[in-house]
Amino acid sequence: MKNRHLLCTFSNVVSYKNDLKIISALYSPINVKFFIFENIKNKKDLYITYNVDSAINFNKIPSTLSIHRKKETDTLYTLNAMNRLIADENGGEMDKNFKLDWELYRNCLLLTSDISVKIINIYLLDII
Repeated sequence: MKNRHLLCTFSNVVSYKNDLKIISALYSPINVKFFIFENIKNKKDLYITYNVDSAINFNKIPSTLSIHRKKETDTLYTLNAMNRLIADENGGEMDKNFKLDWELYRNCLLLTSDISVKIINIYLLDII
């Protein structure tokens, strides 16, 4: 089994089909499945997630970052966002043993922003 890396490319309703072509041309996504998520508050914003071999350089496509997924709650997140949430919920202390209540972030994309964590409610629009 290959080492997998979950990537997320930020897109929109106008350009996501072209973005899919670019991703397919530059990478060899594992399982050739793309999950298209829609921002519930701004339906023009789309997020394309897909797995690639972990050895690949994912900096080839602008607006793409490495993410993780909490399967039980369908939460997508960056490690920085998770760490910041832990510190926020634990009185400013970063503690590797602190358990987040992932139910609070069900069907969300968690990203870091300048001040805190940006929580984006998402909906699975399509699997291609």
